[in-house]
Amino acid sequence: MYKCKHFKIYELVDPVTYKRFGDEAWMFLNPLILMAADGIREYFGVPVTINNWHWGGEFQWSGLRTVFCTIGGKWSQHRFANAIDCDIKDIPAEEARQRILANQNHPLLQHITCIEASTNWLHIDSRNIKDRIRIVYP
Repeated sequence: MYKCKHFKIYELVDPVTYKRFGDEAWMFLNPLILMAADGIREYFGVPVTINNWHWGGEFQWSGLRTVFCTIGGKWSQHRFANAIDCDIKDIPAEEARQRILANQNHPLLQHITCIEASTNWLHIDSRNIKDRIRIVYP
């Protein structure tokens, strides 16, 4: 079982899932996206925010999206525990995307297989595809 080095489980799941499963909620998440999240944190070397509901913030669906989630697409990689949306401290999303694409063969970025373009946040996922990093448009 892989658990993130840089994120607590409540940063990756919603409050209902966390309340019901606590630390056991790691079992719902794809280890590849967890390694990608840690890779992003280590690569950029600054704090990364995924879900912040635990501290009174507004984000609870930026990681796993369960059946209780009403946002996003029906076939979103979030629903398969393969995606995160995040904000990297002091780095705009477009700059982060460009840096990831320019350095996609870096070992810390190896588990990212898809990036969503044209958003104010960084969406990465670890879908099972042949492309090194696919760019999708919302």
